[in-house]
Amino acid sequence: MNLLVNCKKSLKIISFDVDGTLVDLEYNDLIWFKEIPELVAKKKKIIFERSLKYVYEEYAKLGEHNLNWYDINYWISYFGLEISPNKIFEKYEPQVQIYPEVIPLLEELKKNFILIVITAMPREFLIPKMKKLEKYFKFSFSALSDFKELKNSEIYSKISKALKVRPEQILHIGDHWEFDYLAAQKAGMNVIYLDRSNTKKGKFIVNNLTEIKRVIRDKYNN
Repeated sequence: MNLLVNCKKSLKIISFDVDGTLVDLEYNDLIWFKEIPELVAKKKKIIFERSLKYVYEEYAKLGEHNLNWYDINYWISYFGLEISPNKIFEKYEPQVQIYPEVIPLLEELKKNFILIVITAMPREFLIPKMKKLEKYFKFSFSALSDFKELKNSEIYSKISKALKVRPEQILHIGDHWEFDYLAAQKAGMNVIYLDRSNTKKGKFIVNNLTEIKRVIRDKYNN
């Protein structure tokens, strides 16, 4: 008997982060730490290593709590580059890598739960990553594109209201301690922290997405 079926009364929706959770970070890294520095190097007529250092320092000055940090249009304008973001996205789309356990897991979960994604990244970053996964998800939310904010407890609360479910009927899974685990938890959602680096330990911390089935069974079948 599939014990996940017994969880449906108390758990209706399973929410996933995208980057570092469903897909690896190579696509992002190639854009931010290869393509942009290469374009800057060409514009400034400097070597790549010098350009990479400069670009990285500019990213760091802004930091991940600034909305513009995630906005490729901002950086294209900031560095004075003449290129369409879509051209960059199309160039690196073949490099999108889905973690191997993801599709088998989604195939199983979709039988019993509504699946959604909640990402901090702008929707234009989300689209290439979801082409092979979108059939599994009923809704997708981008904190930046849909709410003009970073992931925070208010965003998660707004999403639960939009879905017409109580926060405790949603389980959110992600790899960012602040934006995924703490923020969703503060909103009243159930949470699982995905720590692929295996540096944290805890009842609701997993190192691989296949482990979430165990956590769900333990939590909702007692």
